[in-house]
Amino acid sequence: MSAREEVQPLPGWLAWPIRVLAVIFVVPVKLAWDGLGWVLAQLWKYVGAPLTKYVIQPFLYYVIWLPLRWITLYLLWIPLRWITVNVLWTPLVWFVKYVLAPVAEGIWWLLRATAPFWYLLGRILLEAARAVGWAMTRIYRYVLTPIGKAIALVWRWVVVPIGLAIAWAWNHSVVLLWRYLVVVPVRFVWQYLVVPPARWVNAWILRPIAETTRRVLAALGLR
Repeated sequence: MSAREEVQPLPGWLAWPIRVLAVIFVVPVKLAWDGLGWVLAQLWKYVGAPLTKYVIQPFLYYVIWLPLRWITLYLLWIPLRWITVNVLWTPLVWFVKYVLAPVAEGIWWLLRATAPFWYLLGRILLEAARAVGWAMTRIYRYVLTPIGKAIALVWRWVVVPIGLAIAWAWNHSVVLLWRYLVVVPVRFVWQYLVVPPARWVNAWILRPIAETTRRVLAALGLR
């Protein structure tokens, strides 16, 4: 930093008035703030803390919390517990003990007593499934597969060539005959024998008649 950029101290004739003003305005504010803090601390120590400890806390505990606790305990929790134990749990225990347990025990005893039957039935079903699978495999391998190959062979070498031959014959016989014996003559007759006379009749007969009729009706005031 150059000498010109250094902060120059204030001259004495200006510094002393500023210091005096700072003492006049800042010191009273600081003293007032410190005094307010001391007053508030004393108020809390001798008024707020005792009031909170001996009045507000006992009031909240004995007037609000304790009655609410007893109300919740005797009006909600104890009745709910009694209902749960005597109305729900006891019948449920009785139902499980005297209904579900005997039924489950009977079913278990029946399954144990008929275990050989179920074992034999499972073996029979397993063997039947194996036999059906073996038969389906043989049918697929020795019946369905040859039939499918035969159908594919007939389709490829018989049906497709016959269809192509029929399509070629149709396109070169019926289609050509229809085109040159029906479509072309009808188109020629329509273009050269029907359309020109119709245009001539429309231009030289129908339009003049329509125009004359329009003029007559206009002259008579009917149009």
